[in-house]
Amino acid sequence: MSENLLPVLAAEEVDQTPEHPARPSHAWSLESVAIWLYTEGRFIADPMTMTETLMERLDAAGARIDRLRVSCGTLHPQLVAVGLSWTREDGARFWSGAHGVQQTDAYIGSPIQYVHQHAAPLHHRIETEPPPDEHLIWQELRASGVRDYLALPMIFADRTVNVLTVATRDPAGFNADDVGRMQALTDLLTPHMELLVMRRTVLGLLDTFVGRRISERILQGQVKRGDGEKISAAFWYSDLRGFTALSETLPTDELLRLLNDYYEYCAAAAAARGGEILQFIGDAILIVFEIKDPARTAEVCAAALDAAVDAFDTIAVVNNRRRRSRQPEIAFGLGLHLGTVTHANVGAPNRLAFNVVGPPVNMTARIQGMTKQLKIPLLMSRDFARQVQLPVVSVGRHDLRGIAKAQELFRLRED
Repeated sequence: MSENLLPVLAAEEVDQTPEHPARPSHAWSLESVAIWLYTEGRFIADPMTMTETLMERLDAAGARIDRLRVSCGTLHPQLVAVGLSWTREDGARFWSGAHGVQQTDAYIGSPIQYVHQHAAPLHHRIETEPPPDEHLIWQELRASGVRDYLALPMIFADRTVNVLTVATRDPAGFNADDVGRMQALTDLLTPHMELLVMRRTVLGLLDTFVGRRISERILQGQVKRGDGEKISAAFWYSDLRGFTALSETLPTDELLRLLNDYYEYCAAAAAARGGEILQFIGDAILIVFEIKDPARTAEVCAAALDAAVDAFDTIAVVNNRRRRSRQPEIAFGLGLHLGTVTHANVGAPNRLAFNVVGPPVNMTARIQGMTKQLKIPLLMSRDFARQVQLPVVSVGRHDLRGIAKAQELFRLRED
C-alpha cells in the first residue's frame, strides 16, 4: 500500500486555508476504495467497467468527484495517448489522442502539459469570473459548473509521466486533506492503469502488425508451430505495376508515400466490406474475405468484388491529384478467386508467422499475374465469377504458371 495512504486514512485535522473553507478531513475515507482496488477491483479487466465501479465506490465514500480523467501515453502508429474519462452525465468513456496533439492549442499551456513537464501536481481553483488569457480548458470546466480541479502525475514503471485529473462542482472545492487522498488514490490506481494500458497497447500493436484475425488466434492460444484451421474465403491478390522502375527512380519518401497510398485505399475498401489484409508481400497485397457460412458465399464474393471496384475508383481520384502534382500514378492489377485453404502458424521454432497455405492462394496470385499480360486490371476466376450478380465477360482460357489446366478468366463488362 502507498506510503501516502496510511496517514491520509487516519487524518483528523481540519484544513482552514482561505482558498478552501474549513471542513473536517474525516468527511470521507479512502480505505474502502483501497481495499476494493486490491481485492475485487484488480480482477476487472475491462477499463470501462473498472472506471464505472471505481466511481461508484468513490461516491459511496463521499469523495465528491464530478469528473475524472486518465491520460496515458501509448505505443501505436496512429495514437500518442489513450485514456478514460468519466463524468456524472456521460459515465465512462474511452478516448484517444492522435500523434501531433502535443502541438495543438488544446495541449500547449494545459494542466496536462504542466504535469508532463514537471512530474508534479497542479491544483487550480476555478473562479466564477475568468481572468484574462486563461486556457480553454478552464473555460470549458467553468461552463460545466466545475469549481476546483486537480491534476496529478501517474508514474509508470518505465518512468513515463501519465496524468490523473479530478474535478468537483462542490463550492468548497478540495482542501489539503482531499488533495492528500487524491494523491493516495493516484498511487493506488497507477499499477492498475499501467496493466490496462499495457494490455491495450499489446492488442493495438497485434492488430496493427498482424491483423485482427491473427491477433485473435494468438490470444486464443494458437501460438505453437502448426496451430491452424481450414477456412473458406474469397481471396484478393493485387500487385503494383512498374514498382521496380519506380523504386530505382523515385526518392525514398515519394516511393513510400506512393506505396502507402496504394496500401491505404485498398485496405480501406476491403475493410469496409469485411475483408482483412493477411499479408503485404513486397508491393503485393493478399486480402481474405472469410466465408463463415456456405449459404453466404455469393454475398461474400459480391462484397469482395465491390471492394475491388471501390479501390480502383478511389485510386483513380488519387491519381488525378498525383497528376496535378506531376507525380507518377498508381497502377495495379487485381485477381479474385475463392476456395478453401489452411490458415496456420508456420516458420522456424523461434520465428513464426500465420500464413495461408493451399492452391487457391497460388491461383489468385496467378490470375493477378494475367492482368498485366491481358492489360485488364481486374480479373476473376470462373468459380468466383459464377457467384456475382454484376455482368461479367469471359476473356478466354489461359495457361497459368504452376497450374495444371488452362483456366477460364472473367472481367467485368465495361458497361
